[in-house]
Amino acid sequence: MPNTVDLESLKSQFADYLRHKKYRTTTERTIVLEKIAELDRHFSADELYMTMNADVNRVSRATIYSTLDLLTQCGILVKHRFQGESAHFELTSRLPNHDHLICTECGRVVEFRNEAIDDIRDSVAEQLGFKPISHSLQIFAVCHDPLNCEHNRP
Repeated sequence: MPNTVDLESLKSQFADYLRHKKYRTTTERTIVLEKIAELDRHFSADELYMTMNADVNRVSRATIYSTLDLLTQCGILVKHRFQGESAHFELTSRLPNHDHLICTECGRVVEFRNEAIDDIRDSVAEQLGFKPISHSLQIFAVCHDPLNCEHNRP
């Protein structure tokens, strides 16, 4: 379900945020954002670190963690916790307003959209006197055949 990413727009948004918060725009932070834009899936900080250090773009673990925090604070990334695992991230612009189905056996995450969920969100917020901004739904389930699932963790 991934879509294309406007990297220049993301860089501009990040630079504006850093400037506004009085942080420096560094080459390392930009490289981290560029690598994230290449990914078409959820990822953890450690997965990003291993991916980046397998390339020529060696960036410290501390820089990756701090940059992920900054990218989350400025709205470029969203942070998820899928069933107690370490945090996973994804670009907010890649697939806005979607939900997740997570297999408790193999760990596979399936992204989906369902207009009825949006309608429920809007209805509940209106009934309680709120204006909805966003939502996050995670459905935990088990694959049809967990023992033979191709996504099963080693």
